[in-house]
Amino acid sequence: MKFLVISDTHGSVKAWEDISKLFNLKEFDAIFHLGDVFYHGPRNPFPEKYSPKDLAEELKKHSINYIRGNCDADVDLKVLELPEVPKVSMEYFGDFAVLMTHGEIFEENDIKDFLSDKNVHFLFHGHTHVAKIEEIDGKVVMNPGSPSLPKGDTPRSVLVIEIENETFAAKFYDLDSGQVYMQAKWTLKDSKLSRVE
Repeated sequence: MKFLVISDTHGSVKAWEDISKLFNLKEFDAIFHLGDVFYHGPRNPFPEKYSPKDLAEELKKHSINYIRGNCDADVDLKVLELPEVPKVSMEYFGDFAVLMTHGEIFEENDIKDFLSDKNVHFLFHGHTHVAKIEEIDGKVVMNPGSPSLPKGDTPRSVLVIEIENETFAAKFYDLDSGQVYMQAKWTLKDSKLSRVE
């Protein structure tokens, strides 16, 4: 199984064009967008090739699972022809339980508390525009970064998940170089994650 995880496109057609050039999108079993799809937000500059209308037309050509971000409005759902978009979603990638949210519902230093009562292996979130892999009390937190407005000295990026032979592999792709710049693997042992070195 192979999955694409993106977040924070913020209306950039260039971001989607670069993703589409780098990958054959039909090769993914599912595509997940962790929110902030169209609006650039009051604290951000306009991203390159900012055109929410054109981005909507491109996104509608694909079956994408959306999480609602803090910059996503009701009109965005109408443009995408979606009846509703959840703020939090639980997904299963094989035996791996993944909680997905945009990330504005907690502060970065509160993730441990947010996860304390969640029976999951992974938390995927966006919002900060900073790509990361972080292990917290036996759970793994990942942020794919942003393909349009990266922050924290991280590249424009997306996350690819591959599940094979009970192994969960995460690869972060730099959209400018087309190369993997960060990666990790895990397996499940007695329902607990174990990192593969």
